[in-house]
Amino acid sequence: MPEAARSCAETLSVLLEWFETNKVTYNEEAIEVVAQQQTRRGSNIVSANGIGIVAKRDLIDEEPLVVIPKSAVISTASSALANIFEDEELGGSLALCITVMYELAQGIESPWYGYLQSLPKRADIPLLWDIDSRKWLAGTDVGKWVERDEQSVREDFKVLQKLVVDYPAVFVSQNGIDWNHFGCFLDVASLVSSRAFMVDEFRGNSMVPFADIFNHLTAGANVHIESEENVCVLCGNEYGCEHMEPLDDSDSDGDDERHGGCESHSDCEGHGQSDADSWADEEEGGETEDEEEEESDGEEIPILIDHSGNPILAAPDKMDIDDTGSAYKEDENDEASLTDEEDLMSGTLDMVVYQTCKAGSEVFNTYGDHGSAYLLHRYGFCDKDNIFDSVALDTDDVMQAFSVAVSEKRAEDMALLLSQSAGMFEQRHRAQQESSENEGDDSDEDESEDEEIGLEDGVETEAQPPVFSIDAPGHPDLNLATLLVLGLAEDSVFTQIAESPSVLRHFFPIIRRFWAAFQDKLDAGASVSAAMRVANKDKVVKQSTVGMVCRATQLLAEKRLAQLGDNSLLKNKPTDPTLRARWESAKQMRTNEAAVLQQCIKRYKKAASKLL
Repeated sequence: MPEAARSCAETLSVLLEWFETNKVTYNEEAIEVVAQQQTRRGSNIVSANGIGIVAKRDLIDEEPLVVIPKSAVISTASSALANIFEDEELGGSLALCITVMYELAQGIESPWYGYLQSLPKRADIPLLWDIDSRKWLAGTDVGKWVERDEQSVREDFKVLQKLVVDYPAVFVSQNGIDWNHFGCFLDVASLVSSRAFMVDEFRGNSMVPFADIFNHLTAGANVHIESEENVCVLCGNEYGCEHMEPLDDSDSDGDDERHGGCESHSDCEGHGQSDADSWADEEEGGETEDEEEEESDGEEIPILIDHSGNPILAAPDKMDIDDTGSAYKEDENDEASLTDEEDLMSGTLDMVVYQTCKAGSEVFNTYGDHGSAYLLHRYGFCDKDNIFDSVALDTDDVMQAFSVAVSEKRAEDMALLLSQSAGMFEQRHRAQQESSENEGDDSDEDESEDEEIGLEDGVETEAQPPVFSIDAPGHPDLNLATLLVLGLAEDSVFTQIAESPSVLRHFFPIIRRFWAAFQDKLDAGASVSAAMRVANKDKVVKQSTVGMVCRATQLLAEKRLAQLGDNSLLKNKPTDPTLRARWESAKQMRTNEAAVLQQCIKRYKKAASKLL
């Protein structure tokens, strides 16, 4: 862990030196890495004595700013504990958390020390808040999620304790890391939760130096990460991979079963024979006709394999072969040259401008299109006026709406239908859908907004039931609206749809499109009747049914607002800086959630009165 006495400027100096050593480069003419006394988001302080990125000049669209070799990231694949993880069948964020703890325990001996010393001791996410601070979250989505997180993380800690017992020589408590202390594990878990990025299929979620310096700004980010995710799942290389063999065009359409250029090898056959093995076979049989042609034409061999089986890109006339058969350059910087080749094959993560930024302004990244609750839960802060805000509804409350409006049997039938058809529900905020349609969906995130912080995600789990919500600027999410149409339908219609999976699959997207169009028209300022007329031009749903859905939506929002309660819990503002930051975050999130629900109530009460 970083020394308490070290100043932010000293920490930054060590970090910048580590960047240079590990070939993490940035455009020093365009941006500056600066020490910040405070980082604010809206009304709340995200961090004190932190580091941020400031533009030295105006930044232009598609301008590359930072290049981060994948060899510089901390991942479970590059971990010294990789063999243990494989033996114990551990993966995901729990394995990454253990990896980070292990490197912190190594202190200055860790290859990532220069980066790790720049991290705070913990991220102040709600999971780490004391009981009194958590009371400010009562009635909010985060308040519910934190209760679940506590148990999940304790289960993860039990897994870690078993490793500590089984491998005592590996997990040695030192340099501020106590493997037997739950609080220490929780601190590191908060860092992984708030800082890990998805890198690629081989490395998974990883700690990415430099990328995590950029702070987040919802719907106002200037840069994003570009990276090739479809790499070899066996070694992580983007190309030059020893698990595939270069083939001539004449071989590609023949009967050869070997693979010559697949991007991802998870489903490839024929991995048992490497390039080195095949070339060795050719050497035993003497020179082949192809080799004679290559020698006579003076062509370069595209890939050489050293004695360890690692591919090396170089021209033969610039290489020598030592007694072990290893290729090396005739250069005094042999080690650096080989490292360059490894970085080239493993690829990079590039921070690129996609929204201009003025000189002197902070340069922001995006952590994803998430609402206030997710941001506070996962990262410890929330923004004001978040277009991705949503407030989750209890599924039992939705089922009760069917019981009250139709019958108890209808509620039971809907609960059964929901359990059998959970896979049909696409979990995406409407603002996310619009963003992906306008910009191209390159998101690697497929997370529900209520994802728990439990770290044991290396094992596949059963599909979770859909989460229904009221989304900003005050609409039922499309899944909820569609489900309400079905649950409030006449008996004859409901029976026809519920008893036929094919009819249900046909029904769902049609009704979703209706509600998307209806909501878009309302947002554009159209009257309820005009929105209904345009959205229902194909007569897919009765006006009375839409009116009933609007009334049910209003009642669900009113019930959820009552559960949220008022801000009387936040009557007294703390003077302690840490507590004040938590108080301000909780207040901002409660304000955001209340605004979404109030807008929904106002809008759908009016719509119901017009349609019924």
